[in-house]
Amino acid sequence: MSEEIIRILVIPSSDYLGHPFPQRHNHLFERVHDEKEFEVHILRFDLFGRSKLVSRCIIHEIPLEIKIRNTGLYYLSNVINYVSEIQRIIKRESIDIVFAGNLLPPLTYVLLRKLMERKIPFIFDLQDYYPTSATGYLADVKSVFGIYLKGFFETMTRYLIRNADVVTVPGVALAMYAKDIGAKRVYILPNGISEHFLKRYDGEKIRRKLGYDDNDMIVGYVGSIEFWLDMKTLIKAVSIAKMNRLPIKLLLIGRHLQTGYSLRVEKWLEEYDVKDIATWLDFVSHEEIPEYIAAIDVATIPFDTENPTAYYAAPNKLWEYLSQGVSVASTPIPEALAYRFIRKLFIVKTSEEYVKVFEKIFKSKDKFLDPYIEQILEKRLWKHSADMLREIFRTLKSAKQHY
Repeated sequence: MSEEIIRILVIPSSDYLGHPFPQRHNHLFERVHDEKEFEVHILRFDLFGRSKLVSRCIIHEIPLEIKIRNTGLYYLSNVINYVSEIQRIIKRESIDIVFAGNLLPPLTYVLLRKLMERKIPFIFDLQDYYPTSATGYLADVKSVFGIYLKGFFETMTRYLIRNADVVTVPGVALAMYAKDIGAKRVYILPNGISEHFLKRYDGEKIRRKLGYDDNDMIVGYVGSIEFWLDMKTLIKAVSIAKMNRLPIKLLLIGRHLQTGYSLRVEKWLEEYDVKDIATWLDFVSHEEIPEYIAAIDVATIPFDTENPTAYYAAPNKLWEYLSQGVSVASTPIPEALAYRFIRKLFIVKTSEEYVKVFEKIFKSKDKFLDPYIEQILEKRLWKHSADMLREIFRTLKSAKQHY
């Protein structure tokens, strides 16, 4: 163990305390922070107002923020204030390493130039395809303005990747992307699951609570309802299955975060005549998620493969779903294709392919958990990624001391 404490400043990709459920950075840094070897400081962006999560880390609220509901404009309007506040925190708290997630590129771009001047190691956590994820909160990524923005953000992203001391990513696809651009060092820190997902639930209590019959076929999705999804194809599939007289029910758990995509989902539920068999819940607590998943027969990852944000994603919901013995229907994103050999994982592209999976699972009602999956789940615990991150911090601190 290092004799001197390592102080890290985390610039998260969203509101660290106000987000409705723990994100990648919450899972990692709540485990890293121990106040003995590692002291973690978190910059909080007040996007959502009231805090919904708690933290063991040291939280820094930003004074004099300009409050704007639009996420992109919120960051853009506060760039100068943020950079000034970050520099003050670095000096006041004797920060050794800065760790920044996917944030609005102009902020991270300006920040990195300041850090390079002060020779402070910088880690860029590339959680998804940055240019599209940033654009999606400002405009339709397929619009003329969206295409322009994407190109602008792509230029800045490439600069960040090339100049960061370390780039961390959740999956292989993003690792290859970062290496192709010219990252100095790339480390895969997989998205994982919390320990309580290793416990099996039967889901019957939730099924009764939601009014489902024993024979009902529950197709579910858990997570944010946002622009990186292709919910239309899934909803159409549920409609076809309904017309085929399959006793199907659609269960959505989660709401929108920043954009109006959920309004389109509501429209499709009406258009395809499945609103009467759909239950749409708000976000539920992270601790309750496994029990809700256990109530599902086919859990879905309906990511839009034409949207780079979705295509490069490494959704931890794949492992959360599998932890409860639930069958999974996923669109062909690389992180799902890499595990297509798992018996309970089905790759689907069209509504008709979804329907075939629904019918197959309805006949079998198989919730057997393969021992091989159990072995994978043990290796996918967040604590393992946190251990890897600790080692990266130790290496960077040691290199800085010998600079």
